[in-house]
Amino acid sequence: MNSKKIAYFLMTLSFVMIISGGVSSFVINLKTDKEETYNRMNDVSNTFEVFSTNTSIFESYRDELYNTVLSNVYYDSLFLEDTNIKNKLSNYENLVDQLKKNTLILNKLCDDIYYPKSDINNKCHNYKSIYEQVVNYFVSDINVYNKNVVKYNEYQRNNGSSYSIEKYNTKKSFIDYNKDNKFDGKED
Repeated sequence: MNSKKIAYFLMTLSFVMIISGGVSSFVINLKTDKEETYNRMNDVSNTFEVFSTNTSIFESYRDELYNTVLSNVYYDSLFLEDTNIKNKLSNYENLVDQLKKNTLILNKLCDDIYYPKSDINNKCHNYKSIYEQVVNYFVSDINVYNKNVVKYNEYQRNNGSSYSIEKYNTKKSFIDYNKDNKFDGKED
């Protein structure tokens, strides 16, 4: 009889230890998941901050480009300014490329995840539209510049001049990055 009590006691003790181990493991995993989620939210916030800064740099550069170059395109100076303009357009495109790097990081951090903080979810939602606008502004600006180059070359040919300049070449095209069937920032 004594051995049955001992066996029952050991089985009960084993059962209690298994249950407490399971609960303990669940609590530890829950705490780890919570820490990982908050670390990931910090990563989203920090990456979005860099993205926002780079977006501001892009906007400032675009304003400067319009004020100093694109709004001052004249046929009599375009040939002489061609190299300078192409360098500025290349720098402009590099800013878009930098934003693409930030966007790819945000894609990984925000992909199909809902965070407990609404401001993080807003950042995950908004960066796609912002990136779409940036790329489409860039492509629109390049299209406007290239149309001016075509007009310039036609003007030179009609006047019997041998002056000619090349369009600015880019592989970028209009995008619908947030997949809303609109091209935010497209100005054509």
